[in-house]
Formats: sequence, structure tokens, C-alpha cells
Amino acid sequence: MNKTILFLLTLFLSIGINAKLFKVSDQGNILKHNAQDWSCVLDDQSKLVWEVKKIKKGLQGNQNTYTWFDGKTGVEDGEYSHNCDRSQSCNTQYFINELNKNTLCKSTDWRLPSEAELKTLLRYGDTEPLINTSLFPNTKSKPYWSSDSVNADIAIDVPFFYGGTQGSDKSFDSYIRAVRNAK
Repeated sequence: MNKTILFLLTLFLSIGINAKLFKVSDQGNILKHNAQDWSCVLDDQSKLVWEVKKIKKGLQGNQNTYTWFDGKTGVEDGEYSHNCDRSQSCNTQYFINELNKNTLCKSTDWRLPSEAELKTLLRYGDTEPLINTSLFPNTKSKPYWSSDSVNADIAIDVPFFYGGTQGSDKSFDSYIRAVRNAK
């Protein structure tokens, strides 16, 4: 193989140009790239599986927001936490527990992503939200909670409108995109 081609291939692989993203059915099966209905996305490079939001109301509805709560710190039911598929328990712990009960994509090990994991979804460009919307439709150009907590009152969220990170009060509601490790 020509040294230039080998160099470019190595470069592309190192910066993720070769990343493979696959649509996954609710039954946990890999789908064709042109499938019209999928519930999860497998990132073969990071070995993570991501939840896909739906337009319809319900647990995976793209309008749902939640306060940050892990059972110890945060806010279980704050004054801003009423924009989810239920009028109470609109918090991150409730959402993850319900997603696991529903066995989304045949899995029961969903969790909040770390800040670093959430940032792997960012795609910088001229459009918002900063994500591959052909695989992650219905994503809001808003902050999404990470599992990272600064202290008892502040957690890290990743805004999909500029791609940095910020600390927000756990009593504020924000969006969630669940993740799990691929098996």
C-alpha cells in the first residue's frame, strides 16, 4: 500500500472519520441504514448504544425534561419538573428506571451518560442542533444532562447549541439522552 494512502487511512481512523453508526430496532436488531423506524443507535467506535427520541408523547418524547436526581442529591420533584410524560417524578432517576423497566432495545442497563460520552455525539457545523439529525432526529438545541455532578446542587449538562459544557442547578429541568455500553 502506498505510504500516502496508509497515512491518510491512519489519520482518518484516528480522528473518527471511519466511525460507524447503526440504527437499532426496539427488539435490539441492527437495521439497514435506510430504515424508517428505529429506537436506538449503536456507535461502533465508542461501543455505546444511544436512545433515540420520538416526536410522540410518552417516556421517549422529545419534549420531556427532567430535574437531575440520583436518589441522594438533586431534586426529585421541583417546581420546574413537570414537563415529562407524568406530572410527578420528572427526574433523571425516574426516567432511567422507567426506560430499564420498558427494556428499550431489549436492554435493562440504561444510564445517564458522562459528560465525555455525551460530547461524542456533538457534530460541529453551521446547523443546530450539533448532532447527526439523520440518526438522532427530534433532538433539541438545548442542554442535556450528564451523570457528572459538581456538588449536591450542581450537575454538568452539555448544550447541543454550542457544544461546550456548563454546570446547572439540579432543580432546573433539562433534556436527557440515555446510553448503555454495547455488549
